[in-house]
Amino acid sequence: MRKNLFLLLFGLLSFTGKSIGQTVNPCATVDMYEKYKQGNPKIAEFEQQLEKEIHAYINKKDVSKFGKKTSSVHSDTDYYDIPVVVHVIHDYGNELLPDNKIYNLIAEMNMFYSMQNNVSSVINAFKPYIGKAKFRFHLANKDPMGQPTKGITHRFNYLTYGGDDNAKFDQWPPSSYVNIWFIQRIGAQPKKGMIVAYATMPPTAAANPFRDGIISNYSFIDDATNTPGGTGGSIDHEMGHIFNLYHTFGKTNDPGTNKSGACTDDDEVDDTPPTDGNLGGCRLYDTICSANYFKIYNDIYGGDSLANYPDSANEQNIMNYADCKVMFTKGQVQRMRAALNNSVGGRSNLWDSTNLAFTGVNVPMQDLAPVNDFAVKSSISSSTNTYFTCPGSSLYFINKSWGDTVTDITWTFGSVATLPSVTASQTTVQKSLGNNALSSFSNAFTTPGWVPITIAATGNNTGTTTTSFNRSVFVADATGKPANDYVMEFNNIDTAKWPMFNYYNNEFKWKYANVGYYDNSSIEYTGFDSRGFSPTGNPWGDFDDFFSMPMDLTSYAGKQCNLNYFYSAASRTSVSFDVNDVLEIHYSTDGAKTWHKLDSVIKNRLINKGTLYSAYTPSSMSDWAPMSITVPAAARTNYTVFRFRYHPGVSINSAGNFDISGGSFTTSNNFYMDRIYFSEFPAIVNEVKLGNMDVKVVPNPTNGDAFVVIKDADNTLAKIIVTDITGKQVYATSQQIFGNQVTVEIPHKAISVAGIYMVQTITGNQAHTQKLVVY
Repeated sequence: MRKNLFLLLFGLLSFTGKSIGQTVNPCATVDMYEKYKQGNPKIAEFEQQLEKEIHAYINKKDVSKFGKKTSSVHSDTDYYDIPVVVHVIHDYGNELLPDNKIYNLIAEMNMFYSMQNNVSSVINAFKPYIGKAKFRFHLANKDPMGQPTKGITHRFNYLTYGGDDNAKFDQWPPSSYVNIWFIQRIGAQPKKGMIVAYATMPPTAAANPFRDGIISNYSFIDDATNTPGGTGGSIDHEMGHIFNLYHTFGKTNDPGTNKSGACTDDDEVDDTPPTDGNLGGCRLYDTICSANYFKIYNDIYGGDSLANYPDSANEQNIMNYADCKVMFTKGQVQRMRAALNNSVGGRSNLWDSTNLAFTGVNVPMQDLAPVNDFAVKSSISSSTNTYFTCPGSSLYFINKSWGDTVTDITWTFGSVATLPSVTASQTTVQKSLGNNALSSFSNAFTTPGWVPITIAATGNNTGTTTTSFNRSVFVADATGKPANDYVMEFNNIDTAKWPMFNYYNNEFKWKYANVGYYDNSSIEYTGFDSRGFSPTGNPWGDFDDFFSMPMDLTSYAGKQCNLNYFYSAASRTSVSFDVNDVLEIHYSTDGAKTWHKLDSVIKNRLINKGTLYSAYTPSSMSDWAPMSITVPAAARTNYTVFRFRYHPGVSINSAGNFDISGGSFTTSNNFYMDRIYFSEFPAIVNEVKLGNMDVKVVPNPTNGDAFVVIKDADNTLAKIIVTDITGKQVYATSQQIFGNQVTVEIPHKAISVAGIYMVQTITGNQAHTQKLVVY
């Protein structure tokens, strides 16, 4: 890139370089920077201010206008001490980084930023330009509340899957700490392949401090080597962006000779000769853009001088994309130190002596007790957690405690007397010692209900931390409930046996609702985003489950069997193609060990009430629609469990499967389900017209009471006559209708014999007969 002319004094500081291990994967910092600028014009203003002051700082002309330091003064030979906090955003997968990897990262950064790495491989032309940054990074020893910390936080959240800026949970004040986040992957739909990382440059940090920091794909924490002859990694590269460095190939994320404007982009540093950049590989003597490269500088006396820079790209620069990155230049060191001495983005406060005391980097790291945590899986090789099980099925409990070396751990499974609705499970204790404290073990349960779990973990010289998890694992009933006479109404009957799981503890979840098909009870998935229609990331990783109690479906052997329910839901988009929520229904016949897909309910099968931009709640029976799903013969066992899994905001490919390479924010509103039952007959809603009057017989089929619902017949006498298939009258009643709607009960005792009944509704001179199925 061609540089703007400005004085570059070479009696400057020395800096150390460290390279990014991005090989074939781009850094998205500049793309994000341009995106931020488009959304906030203040960023461009801060950029102009910062560039002007950086040039003044480097020229040593008007330092008084630069960083307004009060308690710390640095010479060119001093080290800068910089507090760091690392946030691990995880789903208990490999992205749940152990503390040791983070300690190694800090040590590796310090090596490269102090030029303790071996730079002997730097080609001769650039050896005079190697810069030594003299930055020392420290994991904070005090959190923002002044409490002891090791500078590491953990957050269990689905936004580890492509949440990007929205995955920046638990940010500590960015003017006091450099925040680094690790997530499972960046970008749900990256345009340039897998994105390794991106950082927030100071002008963006000044305008949007809540975005400030580095976010990285977890797998690249090890892409640098902290051996003397090693090359640098992606976090070292991103840290350069934090201190206002651009890529050596310019203000772009797009290296290569085929790009528009190749060789013309400027990184604002003169001793990094122009280059079109290189994505991987190592072209040590690349002269494509830098042949005969020099700069002419004017001095303060009106004279000029010529600086004859190397006629080769600085391929080994940390801010390049090549595979041999080991150095910063002296000009980059000057630019980074200038950013640290400027108040834009709060960088000047990081190394201030008052802030160093606030963050505790000037005191030794304290021993802290472990933080207890665990994962549960159906098998040791499973990639997902499992919190629902059946009696006799083993679960694997994996210790995920962190914050200290665990030397001893005790697990207790048993009842908690103070916890309502908990059925006591047998007490089991598992004790592991030494290194085995981090290992897994299996356990099976026999007593239904929620299993209270207590973990007591002892750290290395830090005592024991005891934590109770009272509603983590649920054990189903031991026998199946006969399905031919069972209806789940969500009216407190058996609701404790149909557990719900809000895995990520967010507002998208299953819950009981005070509204229903014909009573005031149902189950609701809260899909309405109270934060508005704007996306909150790409939440394809979010899902929530509820499970049926085990069902005995053997009475349907050789017959048709339908899983029936009624639903009511609206959408926040008028384009059905954009309805991207999915209700997945699975079944298991082996005690919840394996699951088979029964159906994926999407689009117009999920939404029946059109578009509504406020939170949706059904207000009458006419708001509900029936759904029937055929249950295959393989599922008609004496012990079949059904799982109802709601995914807000996913993509479905042409084969009807999830496309996990993409995702979108949820466009759905609230979704309601009611009256889940099994029948030979599909669910139907009987609706007839009697002049201006509507009549429904619900539920139909039924195995209990039935109701005749009459609407829009104010001040009318309604007579109900029920006869069996032979014509014998089994029930009759009449009722005066006042108001818009009335519900007339047909008691179960009048229709207790399974079969077909005829329900005749008479109002004035109008009459209509409907069929009622009782099973």
